[in-house]
Amino acid sequence: MRLSLALLISLFLLTTSFIEAQNINPEKIKQQFPKEDAVFLQKDNFLKIDFVNGEWQISKQVKEEMLFISDPRAQMYADKTIHYTSFEEIKNIEAKTKVPIKLGRKPKYEEYKVQNFEERDDLGNSIFVSDHKELQFTFPAVQSNAITALKYTEFTKDPHFLGAFFFSSYIPVLAATYTVSFPENVTITHTLLGNETDAIKFEKLSKGGRNVYRWTAKNMAAMTIEPGAPHVSYYEPHVAIYINQVTDKQGNKTEVLKDVSSLYSWYQSLVKDINQEEDNQLKAIVTELLKGADTEEEKVKRIFQWVQQNIKYVAFEDGLGGFIPREAKDVCHKKYGDCKDMSSLTVEMLKIAKIPAWLTWIGTRDRPYSYHEIPSPIVDNHMIATTELNGEYVFLDATGEYVPFTYPTSMIQGKEALIGLNREKFEIVKVPIIGMKKNIEEEEIALRIDGRSLKGNGKARFTGYKKVFTEYARLRAQANNNPHFFDEFLLKGSNKFEVSNLNENGFFKPDDAIEVAYDFEIPSYVTQAGNKIYVNLNLDRKYENGKLDIKKRKLAKENEYKYIERLNIALQIPDGYAVEYLPPTFKYEDDAFGFTIKHFEEDGKIRVDHEVYMNYLLLSKDQFPKWNEMIDGLNEAYAELIVLKKD
Repeated sequence: MRLSLALLISLFLLTTSFIEAQNINPEKIKQQFPKEDAVFLQKDNFLKIDFVNGEWQISKQVKEEMLFISDPRAQMYADKTIHYTSFEEIKNIEAKTKVPIKLGRKPKYEEYKVQNFEERDDLGNSIFVSDHKELQFTFPAVQSNAITALKYTEFTKDPHFLGAFFFSSYIPVLAATYTVSFPENVTITHTLLGNETDAIKFEKLSKGGRNVYRWTAKNMAAMTIEPGAPHVSYYEPHVAIYINQVTDKQGNKTEVLKDVSSLYSWYQSLVKDINQEEDNQLKAIVTELLKGADTEEEKVKRIFQWVQQNIKYVAFEDGLGGFIPREAKDVCHKKYGDCKDMSSLTVEMLKIAKIPAWLTWIGTRDRPYSYHEIPSPIVDNHMIATTELNGEYVFLDATGEYVPFTYPTSMIQGKEALIGLNREKFEIVKVPIIGMKKNIEEEEIALRIDGRSLKGNGKARFTGYKKVFTEYARLRAQANNNPHFFDEFLLKGSNKFEVSNLNENGFFKPDDAIEVAYDFEIPSYVTQAGNKIYVNLNLDRKYENGKLDIKKRKLAKENEYKYIERLNIALQIPDGYAVEYLPPTFKYEDDAFGFTIKHFEEDGKIRVDHEVYMNYLLLSKDQFPKWNEMIDGLNEAYAELIVLKKD
């Protein structure tokens, strides 16, 4: 007897997870995951691709079953949300809870179906207009040993958006399956990404004019979430799929995402019609801006900073509107826009100024993908403008409201930028990483001893990203109505630190460094015993709890930007006292990080020079031992006291 293709595929798609889900042993699973509240018994996606009469037909069948282990906390997983956009349509949804009435070798369940599904807009934290939707519902009768079952079909309307499948989840996954079925006249590319990909089993079947690819994984641990770690895309195993092309019966090929050129061609088709007509109002603004600007660099700077300061960033995600920049004149008139809109305006203003500029697609640092490896929209989630000055590309991201001119925003450092030079020509260029010497926090402090208190004055200066993130911190304090920003931000010695006579300058001024002058007192900080005074002049000990647990930590440590911090202290030696003990110099040097703390006597003062540098964006696990060595060295230095003895 010959089996039909449909039956062959059905047998091929039958996963062990489905069989096991019908004969589970809850007690055994509880023993396997004693600290978990719930586990996925199965997490399956079946993606079916067809091209019929010149139209793409793409659907994804989703199936999930979850076993609830902990009764008191079960309800936290009972609420479910399905996220989708205008590029997808959700149909055939079924959701139910299976409550056990008998457990054992032949368990019996009573089923309770979900009756109410609520669709609402998913606006996120910063979306003003969005096509993102949520389908929300709650599984009924959730309790220990209950199983929730969810099935639905997601129809994809655009072949460019197939995304990726992650085998792990926020709770353990006993069995995960990702299946892709497509006709032989369609070619696709698949890439397995993340760590521990050896645990993913791949199979394929070709018969009767169709290909079926399947990836399976078992006993996947819950996604690891650690402070300061990069996005899960860096390490959790997942498959990225994109369609290359389709060939019809006559041999004609229709490309979708064959390579970077086809991705760029699609992007160009979305932006080719914008800014086709000059706008007199925009021309007048540019003309006024450029008065007295003698160099091309000054012209670019004025235009970039005008967009920074006059256009409010508001995110839009509205169908293809989330990919198509709005007209520059409209953005200028409305005074708000998203990254694409601000890029559209920046490029158009530069062109009015007769300065070449180009729209540029780029991914932020939470996207670890390369255009060369995965030429699909999964690579990028951002748009900027690019121009050229003195033979080098300058990346202009006006969404960074306070970022200095010529700096990229910190979130795109080191990322590939797809620069659209014209309709056919593009270039992929890596955005530079700003060196640590351009991001400096430096402070000069003069101290005197007054009884048991330390009193003095300080002058702090912040440049580069240190300035930008200081401004962000102040904005957060203002938003939270926190009047103690400077007490907390300038904190020295102890939480009794008090600031007075504050004078600050440079905040929110793009061309100026931040400079803060202040007086301060640290009460009850000095120890006097007999004829001796003891003082710890390590007033800034921000790294004392910085050691990493090498045994427990699994993931790399991310740094927002490279920087140097300097703190120079001068303590006036009180009359009648002399130095009895000064700590030795402490130092640690590595390519990625290091510090120096040096005490010395000069001109009747004890001087302390602190310097810490961070010269990395991503610290790999094999660097953790050296990192901990540095923190140990810092803590040894932090513990040192100076000793003054009465003559």
